[in-house]
Amino acid sequence: MIITSVLGIHHVTAIASDPQRNLDFYVGLLGLRLVKRTVNFDDPETYHLYFGDEVGTPGSIMTFFPWPGARPGRQGTGQIAVTSFAVLPRALGFWLERLVRHGIKHEGPTKQVISFRDHDGLMLELVGDAGAEARPAWGDAPGIPREHAIHGFHRVTIWAAQGDDTERVLVDTLGFRAVHEDGSTRRFAVGDGGPGTLVDVRSVGGFVRGAGGAGTVHHVAWRVPDDAAQLKMRERVTHAGLDPTPVIDRNYFHSVYFREPGGVLFELATDPPGFAIDEPVARLGERLRLPRQYEAHRAQIEAILPPIHLPVPTSAATLLASTTGPEDVSGDALGFVHRYLPPAAGAELASSTTLLLLHGTGGDEEDLIPLGRSLLPGAGLLSPRGKVLERGAPRFFRRLAEGVFDQEDLARRTEELAQFIAAAAKTYELDRDGIVAVGFSNGANIAASLLLRRPGLVRGAVLLSPMVPFEPDPPPDLTGTSVFIGAGRTDSIAPPAQAEHLAGLLRRAGAVVTVQWEPSGHAVTEREVDAAREWLVQSVVERPRERRMPAAKED
Repeated sequence: MIITSVLGIHHVTAIASDPQRNLDFYVGLLGLRLVKRTVNFDDPETYHLYFGDEVGTPGSIMTFFPWPGARPGRQGTGQIAVTSFAVLPRALGFWLERLVRHGIKHEGPTKQVISFRDHDGLMLELVGDAGAEARPAWGDAPGIPREHAIHGFHRVTIWAAQGDDTERVLVDTLGFRAVHEDGSTRRFAVGDGGPGTLVDVRSVGGFVRGAGGAGTVHHVAWRVPDDAAQLKMRERVTHAGLDPTPVIDRNYFHSVYFREPGGVLFELATDPPGFAIDEPVARLGERLRLPRQYEAHRAQIEAILPPIHLPVPTSAATLLASTTGPEDVSGDALGFVHRYLPPAAGAELASSTTLLLLHGTGGDEEDLIPLGRSLLPGAGLLSPRGKVLERGAPRFFRRLAEGVFDQEDLARRTEELAQFIAAAAKTYELDRDGIVAVGFSNGANIAASLLLRRPGLVRGAVLLSPMVPFEPDPPPDLTGTSVFIGAGRTDSIAPPAQAEHLAGLLRRAGAVVTVQWEPSGHAVTEREVDAAREWLVQSVVERPRERRMPAAKED
């Protein structure tokens, strides 16, 4: 068999500082599986942690040497600067929301890429690519649906002072081919050119030389199918004058190392034998596994290594069940636990509209997602969870009794929601002129409070089964604001008189109000949804935007 190229990326190994923090990030946040906890072959007092898909498939394996107290490295030339993971394009909205919820600074998505860093500063990307579907993923990560999971690597990016010599090794020795060029970056691929087979070389002449340390990549390993292929590739490396190491047995694969002319440490790693040779697939990563030469020293090594544990997710259901009275649900980085679904590509007018979904008492951030999709297909959806608990049921503000609102709390919670809208608009790059509130019951009441306290913050509102939140004095100027009210003639919780009173109050403030009466109680009917959908398109989406809505204050 003639071997002319590597198969793609096998693994990427980087340096971290705190092992528990590293594990929490890659397992707890990114949803990778810890497939092996072992030690550095050359330094058995240091962990070597392997993360990947269910079985640690070559091309999914991110590994770390976590050295507690390690000094930060310096990113620069002669390094793998960026490690990119592959996800399905439709998963980018989920990941954007997840990063925000965990307070991770990021850029994008731009050109289907979200850029961010781990806690040590290692540069990472999530790349939306339909080709990711052909690659396996770990589907059992808590809080991450299988359809949003990471599907191994997409590519790595080398920063080179002068890329020519590095590119020559990639092409002439490892069998890559040039497939794309964009400014100072050239892309190379092997095989089918899909996720996991790509490397970018970015020429950054004049940039500082990289220095190893926490937050930098130690080496990248390229896949070879077996030992025979590895020896053939090693011959090619030797012929290129790159002085490879002998074959080294790393238990889970066999390795050959060499440094390319630009300074990046490369490895040739075999696909077999894999991570299930010393523990069953179902138990991967649960116990410390030691190389044979260190097994006799296990007690000493275990005493030196810092204890680590897999992150245990906090269940929202457990949180709610444990509460007995009104108290705050802890919010995320934007102040509210929430979901954000970006607008659908090609949705034309709807894509510039974001529906702010505000649930009723006992709902959550998932509750009105189906309603939002039905009201305006293709629109962006922003759905926060109310921060007040009443006997374990989330709502947006406190009440003193049925139909009697805590006005001080209502004012405070309205301001908090306004600040959330401002922060979300900035984070998700929303068109502030295109935000429309959609609320049911308690959610409709705080939406009405937003209209009255922050005129111009939202372009319009759909208020389903609302009540009058308070009587403003003086009334605000709601000129240019459109409001749809859906109300039931037999509603005993939000009586018809409340809807009539609210409609009159909003009209006197200058809003254009449409009221849809239903022969029903405190519920949303199909006919009501149809009427609201038609109203949204005609009165909000297609209506010219007459004036710039003022932004929310950012206190």
